Amino acid sequence: MLANVTERTKLLFICSPGNPTAKAIPLSDIKKIASSSYQGIVVVDEAYVDFSSKGSAVELVRKYPNVVVLQTLSKAFGLAGIRLGFAIGGEDVIQLMNNVKAPYNVNSLTSEVAMNAMENIDTLDTNVKNLLAQREVVAQKLNDLDFIVKVYPSDSNFLLFRLKSKAKEIYKTMADRGVVTRYRGSEIHCDECIRVTIGKDEENNKFIEELVKVWNDLSA
Repeated sequence: MLANVTERTKLLFICSPGNPTAKAIPLSDIKKIASSSYQGIVVVDEAYVDFSSKGSAVELVRKYPNVVVLQTLSKAFGLAGIRLGFAIGGEDVIQLMNNVKAPYNVNSLTSEVAMNAMENIDTLDTNVKNLLAQREVVAQKLNDLDFIVKVYPSDSNFLLFRLKSKAKEIYKTMADRGVVTRYRGSEIHCDECIRVTIGKDEENNKFIEELVKVWNDLSA
């Protein structure tokens, strides 16, 4: 990333954990960028950080005033409908953001829902632990299928996996049958890849069952 920085570069965006890779960027790498000769802002998008054991870049904010961390209540909290995110950064950077933001950009109902969610962190922790356990189960089931080439390690609430072939056809057919995934084969280094979000036990079982059925149907 630093090799591509020029004097015109003002912002660097780092998605950690990434989408669709599901991999968290090591904090040591973010430190290297923040402490380099680069003079701009390093924005770390941590929408999926609650599912990762790798830690948050929030701990870097005090030491590196050019680091801004973005988080959201849309993922682990399950509150995508309220459209609420927030930025964590040094006082000077946050003041600049406040100067240009729209007035009254967070309404009272959104604020109330968000505050209630923050008071139930124990429930969030339990839900995340359950999801991570399910993630490992789904990963193992995918690895057991002979038409799956690779299941990529995940620091998020989804898995990216590569099939031998037919990824796009499988994605479309499964969607027609009511099992919605995301085709990622058009993205760089993601040939024949599909991304699946981890759900409840019965949803995950349904996904595996339909994946096997669709593969067999398309291979017949």
